[in-house]
Amino acid sequence: MANKRRGNYPYSIERTFPQAAATRRPPIKKKKRRPLRAVVMVLLLILIGSIAVLAFSSGARHSVVSMMPFPKKLVALRLTHNSKEVILMPGSQGVMNPRDSLQLLEVQTDGWLSWGTQVTSSDLDVSQMRKAPAAIRDLMPHESFETPKTIEVKTLWWGQPIGEVSFLVQLDAKDWLQKANATTDVERRIVYLEKALKENPGNVLVKTQLAGVYFDNKKYDPAARLYEEIDESGKSKSILERLLLAYQARNRVDEALKTYLELFKLSEDPDAFKEFLQYLQKHKSKDETVKFLEKNQQDLPKAFQSSVLLLLADLSAQTKNWSKASAAYEKAIKAGVKDPDVLYNLAVTYQQGENSDKATQALEQYLQKNPGDIKSWMQLAALQEKKGALSQARATYETILQKNPQHKEALLKLVSLLEKMKDKAGLQAAYEKLAQMQPKNRTVQYNLGILYYEGRKWDKAAQCFEAIAALDPRDVESRKYLLDLYRKMKNEKGEAEMLQTLAQLDPKNPNYYEAIYTSYDEKKDYKGMVTFFRNAVQLHPESVAVHNYLLYGQLKLGDNKGALKELEDLIRLQPKEKKHLRQAANLYETSGDYPEALKKLDQILKLDPKDKEAKEDYLRIKMLAISKKKPA
Repeated sequence: MANKRRGNYPYSIERTFPQAAATRRPPIKKKKRRPLRAVVMVLLLILIGSIAVLAFSSGARHSVVSMMPFPKKLVALRLTHNSKEVILMPGSQGVMNPRDSLQLLEVQTDGWLSWGTQVTSSDLDVSQMRKAPAAIRDLMPHESFETPKTIEVKTLWWGQPIGEVSFLVQLDAKDWLQKANATTDVERRIVYLEKALKENPGNVLVKTQLAGVYFDNKKYDPAARLYEEIDESGKSKSILERLLLAYQARNRVDEALKTYLELFKLSEDPDAFKEFLQYLQKHKSKDETVKFLEKNQQDLPKAFQSSVLLLLADLSAQTKNWSKASAAYEKAIKAGVKDPDVLYNLAVTYQQGENSDKATQALEQYLQKNPGDIKSWMQLAALQEKKGALSQARATYETILQKNPQHKEALLKLVSLLEKMKDKAGLQAAYEKLAQMQPKNRTVQYNLGILYYEGRKWDKAAQCFEAIAALDPRDVESRKYLLDLYRKMKNEKGEAEMLQTLAQLDPKNPNYYEAIYTSYDEKKDYKGMVTFFRNAVQLHPESVAVHNYLLYGQLKLGDNKGALKELEDLIRLQPKEKKHLRQAANLYETSGDYPEALKKLDQILKLDPKDKEAKEDYLRIKMLAISKKKPA
């Protein structure tokens, strides 16, 4: 009999008894005999058989016995297996479980008489099986059966074997599962579960338990294999999640990504999708991520399509594929994305792609939804200016200043734009705001002053240049404008003060001292002239012009002593200038100091011996000096 699994026992014969000799022969109708006579005949037969066994040789004995109605071979054993009657033929084997119960009902032989027939086994007590149904594990209490056990059952007649059967006792999936649940040893539990699964390969519960133990003990590959088998039998979110974790633990990125896609068919969990995107970007390059999303986009739920488009746009922007990025942002907007930042990003991608018109449109749409974003208003103005739409750019800058009057950058950009547009009125207004914002900014005040000057607004221009002069005590340029403005405004006092200041700041420019000299001379204020130029001489002792102006004033006041001092300085500065020597000789002569007068004339003659005037004056003063020495 071929080995079969428990629960399906197609034993050697399906009938209750064998056809030939298993059943007892029906009795032949005879005349009734007396009981005593029948008993005597049976005893006689037994006696003859016994004598044959004892007296004859083995061959003869066999011949004699074979002719007797005694058992010579086993025909079948009739048993109940788990309360079901079965027949075992000689040499066959029954497959059993330790939980199974057996009871021996009948031994069927080819003899008429069963006297001396015995069923025995070295592994278990068959006598208990005769009394009542007995479980295998009760018959063999010390056997674990973790290794399949073969039990030999022999049939004897007076100690001589006439046939045998066997039982293969082995554990089934239920037993192995019980052992697995009872043990605390992880490795043994794995072994038990593996055996349970081998006994019942289609048991999903066992597969799930074994996969869980594999996973918990970091045996990720076998765990993944089992989870894959379970998943093939029916989709389950929990199984897919465990399978995903196993793939991730073994860094099986492609399988993990496919599992994510399968999960999304069962659940549209936003957190899981966010995790999926993070995992994808962590383990794939930007280009690989884009290719994966594009390839599997249709397999993702509708709820995630806008997020996919946004990620595709962002990744394309990061790789500077501006056309692809802008196309993805456009699709996201059409898909219903309401976030205004998407419009801003769209504008940036168009701008980077040198599409100023579409960039401007996108930015305008963004600002309609987010009007308080001043930085984006500035970007819009820059785009408009780049396109050459100067009027639009100007309006945008003015909008910014309405929202934030103190926005310095917008005001400076507006100033620059107005300069390009040559709008003097607008430029003046912009500089006025800038001057209020930065009253101590020299450049702002200067430019505003120039605008006022060009617009003939003398008083306002003067205020600007006065502010600059106050900021920088040595600034000449602003004071030049102030001098001109004071003259235009008929501010004589301011003009005089500015002339004096400029003369001190720019001593190498003789025009300032000349203008001061002219002003004093026109007013015939020689005293003021002497006072001013006496201070100027102290500041500029080497200046010939300043000494001349001071000399002129002293002569006008009749201060010959002071004049002679200035002449001596002029002679020192210009020793070859005969004019100073001659003028000094005249003043010395007038004051009666003939020796000094003669010295100056002598110096002239040394410079120019042919100077006729000097010769004549020398002789004349010489005579005056001689006559002055004679007694009265």
